[in-house]
Amino acid sequence: MLQLSEEELLMYIKSSESELNTLAEIHKLLVEKNIRCSIEELRQKVGLLHRDGYLGNEPTGDGMNMYYIIYYPGHEKDSNEI
Repeated sequence: MLQLSEEELLMYIKSSESELNTLAEIHKLLVEKNIRCSIEELRQKVGLLHRDGYLGNEPTGDGMNMYYIIYYPGHEKDSNEI
């Protein structure tokens, strides 16, 4: 079971060397960090982040979906601190 918040998942995707990642590449990033999950669990989390506008989806010519970050809310300053 994937015990990872959406914010944490975005953080791991953002830490990738590439700006565009397949679902398999995102899964590999998590496995490298010793975070275990099923493909279906990851597909659901990524799908929700895409639906809510945090991730974009760029389909390739061969039908593969490449995901990229549209908005990452991590480590922003509070508007009161400005």
